[in-house]
Parts: sequence; structure tokens; C-alpha cells
Amino acid sequence: AKCLETIAGKPVKFLPDCCGAEVEAACKDPEPGSIILLENLRFHVEEEGKGVDAAGNKTKAKPEDVTKFRESLAKVADVYVNDAFGTAHRAHSSMLGEGYEHR
Repeated sequence: AKCLETIAGKPVKFLPDCCGAEVEAACKDPEPGSIILLENLRFHVEEEGKGVDAAGNKTKAKPEDVTKFRESLAKVADVYVNDAFGTAHRAHSSMLGEGYEHR
């Protein structure tokens, strides 16, 4: 967030998650021109639909959790910046969204 503040020349509010009620509330009605930086969404198994838990075991996201995750992401921003070019073509939640006419 500090580096982005330097580049943007204005304050940047960092939130420690990217979805959920607290993030949705913080992003609901921001001041015009404000910048809010969200935590990396790839920390959520719902982003890819599968992953590894803290013990190293393979895990899979429940479809209803993926839907809830995608719906929450759609509520928190007007613009999504993907800095992971290598994932831009994949069917991850941040690339597909939920309830949009276009990808």
C-alpha cells in the first residue's frame, strides 16, 4: 500500500482480506477518487476451486462457497486489476466473476 501511495500521490487504504461482510462494508461507499487495496485473493481456495490446506492436504472448494466468494468480489470494486498475467486465461473466480454478461 505504501508503494502504491507513492505512485498515486494519495492515501491508499489496505484491507486484510478481499471479500466478506467487513470488506464489503468498507468498500460500499468510498469517497470519490479513493483507493482501496485488498489482500491477495489467491489466499482463498474459492479463487481456483482447489488448493492445499495448512497441513498440505489437497482440498476442493464447495460450489456454494465459490458462488458466495464470487458474489462478494463483485460487490467490492468498480475496477479489478489483475497483475498475474499467467492466470488471465484460467477459469478462476476473479476472471469469471458471477452474474456478468461478459468475461
